[in-house]
Amino acid sequence: MADLILTGASRGIGHALSLSLAGRQEGRLLLVARDRARLDALVTSIEQQGGHAIAVPGDLSSLAGARELGERLARTVRPGATLIHNAGLWPSRRVLTPEGLEAAFVINHLAPLVLQRGLLGTGHVRRVMAVSAGLIFKGRFDAARTPTGEDFSSIRTYCTTKLCFALAMRDVAAAHPEMDAVVLHPGVVRTDLGARPGPLGWLLSLVKRGWEAPEVCAARLTRILHRERWSPPGEARWLVEEAEQPWPPIAEDEATRRAVRETTDRLLASV
Repeated sequence: MADLILTGASRGIGHALSLSLAGRQEGRLLLVARDRARLDALVTSIEQQGGHAIAVPGDLSSLAGARELGERLARTVRPGATLIHNAGLWPSRRVLTPEGLEAAFVINHLAPLVLQRGLLGTGHVRRVMAVSAGLIFKGRFDAARTPTGEDFSSIRTYCTTKLCFALAMRDVAAAHPEMDAVVLHPGVVRTDLGARPGPLGWLLSLVKRGWEAPEVCAARLTRILHRERWSPPGEARWLVEEAEQPWPPIAEDEATRRAVRETTDRLLASV
């Protein structure tokens, strides 16, 4: 029975998806998040529904943490596994990681790549789903400034870092044609992502009341997970909710793809 690894499992979409899969996933749910207490509570809820879940506390806010987490998962995962990259950060201010890199660039882009590198090396991962954002079309990557957040914007940085990971997953899919991969916009979902203090945060919370509940999104992702295949070998297709769409023009721009690829390779060369 195949495993399913889910990052960002303790809140929002990840929490709802874990519960949605509790009675439908034949194998184990390997649930990844920083908050051990919330993970343990989630595991208990899943097991009460007859599912089998394992809490895997881990931190994607540094490359070292991502590497250690990936190594632990590689020792645990069984053949035929699915990996869902769901953890993400919508930053409100520029914060640098211990490596001197902008936090969202690490959490949304570099750390998931480091995490999955060890897992792909085992040959045990059959499918990878990247929960992205429709806003990738607004991304604008600057190789000299984006990694350290010198071009930081409370909106654009989120879009750009999500774009970077989407482009990287297209390269990963090309390098691993034996693996099925997909990148998707999950919907406009009412979660804590992008929460802000002050008047702007209050206004955003009002707007979010009209967005769909995480449980609605989780049901959608569950249906996608049960598809026989997502993409042709060597490709990662782009879904907007459940419908396949052409990649946004910025994701087809060869200069952007090359800049992201070269910058990523350089930053991860010694990790």
